[in-house]
Amino acid sequence: MIAGGAASFYTIPIAAVAYTLPIFVGSMLAIAWVEGAINLLVAILIVSYAITLFRAVLAHAVEFTRRFILQAESENAIRRDVLTSLPNRFSFNERLENALVDAKQFDQHFALLLFDLNNFAEVNDRFGRAMADALLVEVAARLRRSTRESDGIARLEGGEFAIIATRDIRPDQIRSLAKQIIEAMRAPFLIEGREIYCRASIGIALAPTDGLDANQLLRCVDTALHRAKTLGAGSIQFFSPSDDEAAARRHALERDLASALANDQLWLAFQPFLDLGSDRIRGFEALLRWQHPTLGQIPPTEFIPIAEETDLIHSIGHWVVKTACLAAARWPRDLRVSVNLSVVQLRNKALLDGIVVALAEAGLDPRRLEVEITETVLISNFEETISLLQSLISLSVTVALDDFGTGYSSLTYLRKLPLSRLKIDRSFVQDMLTDADCAAIVRSLVELAHELRIEVTAEGVETPEQLDYLRCVRCDEAQGYLIGKPVRISEIPGIAAEPVGQELDT
Repeated sequence: MIAGGAASFYTIPIAAVAYTLPIFVGSMLAIAWVEGAINLLVAILIVSYAITLFRAVLAHAVEFTRRFILQAESENAIRRDVLTSLPNRFSFNERLENALVDAKQFDQHFALLLFDLNNFAEVNDRFGRAMADALLVEVAARLRRSTRESDGIARLEGGEFAIIATRDIRPDQIRSLAKQIIEAMRAPFLIEGREIYCRASIGIALAPTDGLDANQLLRCVDTALHRAKTLGAGSIQFFSPSDDEAAARRHALERDLASALANDQLWLAFQPFLDLGSDRIRGFEALLRWQHPTLGQIPPTEFIPIAEETDLIHSIGHWVVKTACLAAARWPRDLRVSVNLSVVQLRNKALLDGIVVALAEAGLDPRRLEVEITETVLISNFEETISLLQSLISLSVTVALDDFGTGYSSLTYLRKLPLSRLKIDRSFVQDMLTDADCAAIVRSLVELAHELRIEVTAEGVETPEQLDYLRCVRCDEAQGYLIGKPVRISEIPGIAAEPVGQELDT
């Protein structure tokens, strides 16, 4: 009985001891009560057998318990994100499938929210992996506090989180939940003594309205998130049927963009800069254009983000620099060409070598090439950007800060960066004759830039009156439709050869 009980309950040590101990103690007492040497020998045998049995049972039980705990921990690890301790993608997929089963069988509705930190990659690049990880831990903590107990939160990858809401799922209630999450992220995150600001967006899909299949629902919520990110930080977007058309167009553009360069669908337009002192063209900005064979002209605002997300921007950007340099090499020697560099291009270590090769192949004086960057580039990776720009300056390539005034407009940029030119954003130029504040900003920026030995170009000049005001405040250059629209390279020689001041005055 002792052996049988121990074998039956070995997986539960307490049960094994509780079953076998009374039998063992009772047997010992009964044997000790009966007189005789033979009974003493039997008692010794039982004790020896029991001790051996207990040791074996307990050892096996301990090993079984250890394996059981390890298995439970392993299964938990499979379903948990190591960094944030939230459920991971595996666990999220299980919960989503269960929610879909309930929706089909019991007609239960739920909402799927996809939350993304738009600038997580920038934080990772600028501050490093350790601080980015610490940021995700804090984001996860805020998500827990801003959601309800019934909401299932999971971290999918990078700065992307998913929330399955099964209670209070009317659109207004879900929008309120999404707003609460966005508001929770607005306050700066204090990580290792640094304040880090996060820009977040949320896409929302509803089941069964938007689908009863996991892949379809995920596609819908991903499409809604993409539209939210396009609209800017803090946006909340529900999936709508029209998104399907937009997603199909984007997929088609992404597919066709990969072959657009090889098929000669990309070309450069050149928009002139006017020197306000001599009334002569001083150079041209190279602007990328895409003539799609069936969809026609695709706006740069639509296809350049696709190029950046797919990393096609590197090959396309190299082609732009090379083509612009080859074009400028055929112009008069006093004209420069300006090209735009995106934040994605500046992360590419091969960018500098590509520019050097393009200048050498075209035989273009580096002083005639100008690169334009925006404040977004600087915010994402300030220190590395400075290093790259210093290398460009050492080659005698000039640097312009484009769209100044639309971002953070930190004066640190003007003080620390090796800038040759500042381009005032068109929004100030267009309103400077009707808005005293805009006029003061334009005038002050020109004066400040000149004090720092930086030339100034005003963008978006469309009327003679705007041009006259820019001359009065001693702005160096003007660019806009009044000066000239973007044109093909074949139209440039005639424009570059003639003074335009008299024509503009009339």
